[in-house]
Amino acid sequence: MKKRLRSLLATATGAALLLGCVNLSAAQAASAGGDFNGAATSDAFIPVDRDIDVSVTLRLKDPATVTAAVTGSITPPGKGGRDVSFDFRPNSADKVAETVITGSFSIGKDDPAGDWRLNVRVPRAGGTGSNDFVLPVSGKQGITSGGVTPNPVQLVKGKDVKVSVKASVTDADSVSAKLVSEESNESFDLGDLDRGSDDYYRGSTFFSDDTSPGDWTLEVYANRGGQSLKGVSSFTVVAPAGGASKKAKVRVTIKAPAKVRKGASVKVSGKVYKGSKAYPKKTVEVYFKVKGTSTYKLLRFAKTNSTGKYAKSFTIKKDGYFRVKAPGTSKTRSALSPQEFVDVR
Repeated sequence: MKKRLRSLLATATGAALLLGCVNLSAAQAASAGGDFNGAATSDAFIPVDRDIDVSVTLRLKDPATVTAAVTGSITPPGKGGRDVSFDFRPNSADKVAETVITGSFSIGKDDPAGDWRLNVRVPRAGGTGSNDFVLPVSGKQGITSGGVTPNPVQLVKGKDVKVSVKASVTDADSVSAKLVSEESNESFDLGDLDRGSDDYYRGSTFFSDDTSPGDWTLEVYANRGGQSLKGVSSFTVVAPAGGASKKAKVRVTIKAPAKVRKGASVKVSGKVYKGSKAYPKKTVEVYFKVKGTSTYKLLRFAKTNSTGKYAKSFTIKKDGYFRVKAPGTSKTRSALSPQEFVDVR
């Protein structure tokens, strides 16, 4: 297995692809025309493997005086222009000072990143206004590096060993990771990785002493706009000296909403398994970590029902990550759920 990280299209047929990226922010360009207030805004980017439709929003002044449909075009660097379709339709009874209009245009995987030139034409009784904007379009998302610490992972009899993941990813909305054994069907889902102040994505889990030894693979998934990239890197797990202790394996799943309104209740739920069966009447610990911080804080305890399911509701004020732990006992191993990110709007 190759030791370097490989960036692959999640939908590809197996051909390796290393992606370079231009790291540009969403468009925020001042208007050069008089028909709009402020900037044109868009989160435009070059897609990985197919054409996509991208939207741009503008704040149109005095919509009641517009006499016909708003039209437009956008021109990538070094290429010809293409049409922009707007949702605005004139209505003389609309007496508001301004209204938000949305346009859409296509971007292909072979288009260039950089500053695209947007022209919007607004017909009024005194003539048609021509309004120019600059729309930065960011490059393709990419996975540039990733790895596991420690490597190799040396298992220790009777103890859990922390395994940490670090990945460098550009221009992604979210990044997740899995650790997958090449020797068995065992895997660890780390869930959403946390983006630090240094722009690296990180996550961690714990390997018990009965984790499958041998070759393992780190799988990193970068997601944006419904498109995904997959990067892989190899590492090794070494069996513990003296063999594994005789305890039952435990697994914890987790589910939480991806987005919530500030002050709204967040329901965290899941299921706990002992071996392949439900783990009833098991007390679990629900933790939360604010985005950009390094420490999880215990929020509350929950207890599974007769089918192994648990659920608790919380109110959070900031973006962050939930995680649930099933503590070990003299007969069972401890277990951590994947991280689950919640965006507070």
